[in-house]
Amino acid sequence: MSELSIDQKPEGWESVAKVYDLSFGSFTALFAQDALRLVNVQPGQRILDVAAGTGGLSLAAAEAGAQVLATDFSPGMIDYLRSKVERKGIRGISVAVMDGQALDVEDGSFDAAFSIFGLTFFPDRAAGFRELCRVIKPGGRAAVLSWGAMERLRFMSIILSTLKEVVPDFPAPKKPPPVLSLADRTIFKSEMQAGGFAYVNMFTVAHIFTFSSPDVVYNSLDSASPVVAGIFNNLAPNQREAFRRALNRKIQEDQKEGPFGLEGEAHIAVGVK
Repeated sequence: MSELSIDQKPEGWESVAKVYDLSFGSFTALFAQDALRLVNVQPGQRILDVAAGTGGLSLAAAEAGAQVLATDFSPGMIDYLRSKVERKGIRGISVAVMDGQALDVEDGSFDAAFSIFGLTFFPDRAAGFRELCRVIKPGGRAAVLSWGAMERLRFMSIILSTLKEVVPDFPAPKKPPPVLSLADRTIFKSEMQAGGFAYVNMFTVAHIFTFSSPDVVYNSLDSASPVVAGIFNNLAPNQREAFRRALNRKIQEDQKEGPFGLEGEAHIAVGVK
C-alpha cells in the first residue's frame, strides 16, 4: 500500500474539528439532507454514520426520529461530536471511535448506513463498501457521498488556481487526492456494487457554499482539510498575503459586493442490499 496522506490518518483531523464544523458544517449538511431523503429514513430506524466527522448526517437523522450510532476513526472528531450532541441536548445519538474499514458492529444490525464525504479517504475503499453492506439488514440501504470532478467544485478550483497564480512552481499532485478518488461516477458505482450490494443507484447534486465576505474563504483554509491546512501553513507570510489579496480580487471581480457563494457538486451512491 502506498504511503498514506495526512487526511487518511486520525491525527490529521484531531485539531480541526471545531473550526471545520463552523466553516463547512452547514454546507456539507445540505448534501447529508439529500442522502437522508433518498434513503427515506424513518422514525425508530437504526442508522449507522461511518466517518461521521462533526455529525451533520447524524444530527439530521436523530432529529428525524432515528436511533444513530456515529463513528469516526479520529478521537478528536468523536470528542467534538459528543460535546456537540450534549450541548444541543439531542437524543438518539451515541458515538464511538471506530475504523470504517473494520466496523465493530454485528452483521445486519442497522436499517441504513451512511458515509458523508468520508469513505473516499479510506486507504481500503473496498473494505469500507463491504462493511457498509455487511452491517445493514437485507433490503436495507447505504448512501455514500463523494465530491465530483474538480471543474465542478468552484470552492476548490478557485483556491487551487489562485495558489498556482501566486506560487507558479507549486507542485501538482502526481495522482488525484483521496478527497477526489471517487469523482468518476462509473468507478464509484462499480466499487460500491463490488461491495456486495444487489444494485446501486447514482445521483449528482449541487449546493452553494455561502459566505459573508471573500475573507471568510481565506480564513477557512486552515480547517478545510489537513492537506489544505498543511499547504497554507508552509507558505511564507508574503505568499499567504499575496494569495489572500488574489483570492479576494477574483471573488469580488466575479460577484462584486455579494451575495457571495461558490458551488460544489457531489455524487450520492445509494446501494440496496
